[in-house]
Amino acid sequence: MRLELALEMRLSLGPRMHIPVSEQYTRGAVLVEGGTFSGPGISGTIVPGSGGDFPLVYSDGNGRFESQYLLKTDDGAFILKRSTGVRQAPPEAVAKLLAREPVDPSSYYMRMTPRFEAPAGPYEWLNRTIFVGVGQRNPEGSLFRFWKVV
Repeated sequence: MRLELALEMRLSLGPRMHIPVSEQYTRGAVLVEGGTFSGPGISGTIVPGSGGDFPLVYSDGNGRFESQYLLKTDDGAFILKRSTGVRQAPPEAVAKLLAREPVDPSSYYMRMTPRFEAPAGPYEWLNRTIFVGVGQRNPEGSLFRFWKVV
């Protein structure tokens, strides 16, 4: 088994919303405002307003997240991307992430397993492939890199 880079995504995100569900956790919602993606044989834009990131943040600042949004390839195909993942970070890194301040990506753990739904044709390989990814938050939004498991 080996990994091959499949694509990189750069997202711009809107304001963070918080839903205090219990003393143990808060549900967040951060809608996607746009972005781009590219990789070998694929590139395009993130459709603004087509979804977002929905973290489940525990009282210690760590948590799990789900995301969903639409990709539009440069040749006009629409692809649905869904992902689940985990973020673990020390309290000082969490505080900076929430404040949208720069944080060294090596100071926290943000990993995910994306799934894609693509139309028949040049992108249907996305439907038949397992991916793993790593995420990085920055003041402007998020950067994700996804690798195919081959």
